[in-house]
Amino acid sequence: MSPMLAKGGNAPLPGGRCSVTVTATAPAAASDVCAVLLAKDGRVRGDDDLVFYNHPAQDGVVLGGRTIVVDLPAVPAAVDRIAIVAGIDPMLPAAHFTPADTPRAVIDCGGVRIGFDPPPFTLRETAVVLVEIYRREGAWKVRAVGQGWDTGLAGLATAFGIQVDDAGPAAAPAAAPVAAQAAARAVAPAVTPVPAVIPAAPPVPAAAMSLEKVQRAAPGLVSLYKAAQVSLAKRGVIGQRAAVYLVMDHSGSMSGFYRDGTMQQLAEQVLGLSVNLDDDGIVPLMFFSNGVDLIADLNLENYRGRIDRLHAPLDWGGTCYAPAMRAVIDHYQATGARDPAFVVFQTDGEPFDRKATRELLRSASVLPIFWQFVGFGSQNLRFLRSLDTLDRRTVDNAGYFAAGRQPSARSDADLYDRLMKEFPDWLVAARAAGVIR
Repeated sequence: MSPMLAKGGNAPLPGGRCSVTVTATAPAAASDVCAVLLAKDGRVRGDDDLVFYNHPAQDGVVLGGRTIVVDLPAVPAAVDRIAIVAGIDPMLPAAHFTPADTPRAVIDCGGVRIGFDPPPFTLRETAVVLVEIYRREGAWKVRAVGQGWDTGLAGLATAFGIQVDDAGPAAAPAAAPVAAQAAARAVAPAVTPVPAVIPAAPPVPAAAMSLEKVQRAAPGLVSLYKAAQVSLAKRGVIGQRAAVYLVMDHSGSMSGFYRDGTMQQLAEQVLGLSVNLDDDGIVPLMFFSNGVDLIADLNLENYRGRIDRLHAPLDWGGTCYAPAMRAVIDHYQATGARDPAFVVFQTDGEPFDRKATRELLRSASVLPIFWQFVGFGSQNLRFLRSLDTLDRRTVDNAGYFAAGRQPSARSDADLYDRLMKEFPDWLVAARAAGVIR
């Protein structure tokens, strides 16, 4: 029996020629197989890096029917990985993958046969990356991905940087909750003319929650509370009120950060910041991967070991930002809050839904929400850097910093200084533009 990979798992490949065959119960006429050659930044070098029925060969990668053959020695050094994709034309009536016809992949390489049966696709996916063949320390490996979109091969191509004809507004990612999609639609048209400048309200010269209350309710957070207060004071925003959100990446590559306690530490650090900005002592908490996996909260009574308890039952997934961002917007608007929101959005990878993320960040720039993206790991997350300088926004509503391979090794003071680097400037610009009052 061939060894089977679990989602997120990987296996070494011998050198030479490898083939990946995609099988499914869906009619062959309704689904296509293709490959995408990707550089280290996760994007194509050019449009020719899409291998499909109209362009069946490129740099050692050849499509034949429902099989992709990869001649590993012939693949240029500039190609870091090759994504194997199955897709259904989203314009066909009711055309999307279902649990009954979820495609499977079989990899044959040098006498080794490996299989991957992804978890059933249930979110109306029309294009999926099944597996990817990638370089690691001079050798080739295969990884089981099982990541899907509901925008078909055109949406997938756009995500990887391939130029496609504009087919109109991008559809919401498959896992976006209905309520969150409605919130995003409500945001999109809200680009009204900027009103007259409104003076900032006088700041309240104190933290939202007193030291005494933190000492009584959560003595373990006192040092974090004090460190955050120092950073707020240095940036001139002590006394500012804001609802603090925490969004955590739950893609497969994040497992080590959960296992070693880094994510629990981050949650406690964000809670220490929150009690300086919001007097309710509650941080809305969201886990995301392909979509929103869980919405919960973090507070002074439940924070100890909270992250392990919440994430343990969740499946590991891929990386899509827009569903989580829509969920934050939806939650914030439902609260009727008058104070702005400060969102700590943590991730270790670039998203599959880049276009939807950019469009959502632009449309959300008229809302009193600041997005502070925090990158974990060794990757150079160029897409996150691009969000920091994204054009066509009412105000610059996002910041980014790379926390590195060992985020837990950073001091609390350093983390808070970096979190607060751009938030004060946004407060000034947002007040001037009438986004906050």
